Amino acid sequence: MARPKLHSDDEILSMAQAVLVAKGPAGFTLSDVAEAVGVSRAAIIQRFENKTNLHRRVMERSTQEVRDYFAARPVVEGIPALRDMLRELIAGMGEGEGFAGYLLLEWSDVHDEALNRLAQERNRLVREAIAVRLPESPERDVQASLIQAVIQGATMQWLIEPQGPLNGFVEAQTFRLLDRLFPRA
Repeated sequence: MARPKLHSDDEILSMAQAVLVAKGPAGFTLSDVAEAVGVSRAAIIQRFENKTNLHRRVMERSTQEVRDYFAARPVVEGIPALRDMLRELIAGMGEGEGFAGYLLLEWSDVHDEALNRLAQERNRLVREAIAVRLPESPERDVQASLIQAVIQGATMQWLIEPQGPLNGFVEAQTFRLLDRLFPRA
């Protein structure tokens, strides 16, 4: 008879994500995750087989969370609604504590085909969520791409030269662009 699981896969994936962010994809081990969860390394292997599968499952879950987030948000066209959505999205970045670890996750997104597909989907979901809230225009997709680029660029800028909390900096940079693209909104 199989022993009951004391920790759900979701709990393990949450801890694995924390370890991934703290140590980076190259530095984290199944032993690190097992220790963080409070189970044996063998228990992690039994459920996830290896480090690569565990990493992919973490990123699959992250991508599903992005899908769910945007699916649950009402789509209201207009700059005020876009500002509200962006404010909430950017607030989720937090103040920047430990955020540099996410840069290491992006590195693996570039080098692993499966992770890259998931990263592309997350990017597309954000860009589409921005676009559907913009006023109808032939430039809508270009504007959405520029807004997303400012969010990502401001994040990188903050990582190199932190100025206040991350979410505050990124929001200010993003809203400066919105003010220039839509001065009467």
